This record gives sequence, structure tokens and C-alpha cells, in this order.
Amino acid sequence: MCRFAYSIMVEFIYNTDFSLVGEKNLSDWLISIVNNEGFTLETLQYNYVSLEQIHSLNKKYLKHDYPTDVITFDYCEAKLILGEVFISQDQVETNAKDLSQSLENETLRVICHALLHLCGYADKTKKEKTIMRKKEDACIASFHTTFK
Repeated sequence: MCRFAYSIMVEFIYNTDFSLVGEKNLSDWLISIVNNEGFTLETLQYNYVSLEQIHSLNKKYLKHDYPTDVITFDYCEAKLILGEVFISQDQVETNAKDLSQSLENETLRVICHALLHLCGYADKTKKEKTIMRKKEDACIASFHTTFK
């Protein structure tokens, strides 16, 4: 296992061979999203796990018997962001191909998607999904223009 913390607030933990490039820029980007949403970031932990591990988490905690790209555990208190995120980069890569997206943008989408959930955005209904997608797109654009 490999750990990278680029502030006390954001931590990236790699339980697979995958690791992100530019963790400091990603951390700064995530902090900017939190600030723009009117929250304060306490702790945000991103855990990169295998497809099998995320499948197991999905089954145990969400009662879904299939792998997913991301699972977010929300420990937030009022406007204070506290969360733990699990990501399967293998599933992100599959999604990028299936959705004809660049791997970079799909990776960014999953990372900010989890954070947006912690900021109170949902994606259960069609309307919520539309709002979430617009927020994700805006976050990805801000990464490319400001943090890359």
C-alpha cells in the first residue's frame, strides 16, 4: 500500500498498481470545489482498490452484487466535509471506453463525482443526474483551465 497526502485534508491511498499523476494539483482542485460549494474540507480520503475489492464493498454496504467505479462514504457534519472514497480504476477505464471518454476526463469525473455527493448532490432521479453531470463538467473544465 502506498500513501500520498498533499495536505492534511486530502489523502490518496493506492492498494493497486495504479497511482495518479499530479496529486498536488488534484488536491488543490478538490479543495477549490469544496470552497466553491461553501463547505470546509476536514478530511477526504481516496482509496484506489481492485475491481474485486470494490465489488465486495458494493455488495456489503450497498447490497449491489456487481462492481462499480466509485463508492463514497459520507461522514460530513453540517458544512464540514469528511469522507472516504473507494475507486476502481479498472472500472473507470472500462467506463471511459464504453462512454467514448478520455481516461483523464473519466478519472476526473469519478473523483469529483464522489466529492459532489459529499457536498449534497444526488443522482437518483433524472433531474438530479442532469444537475450532477453539469456540476461534474464544470469541475472538469476548471481542472483543465486552472489546475493542470
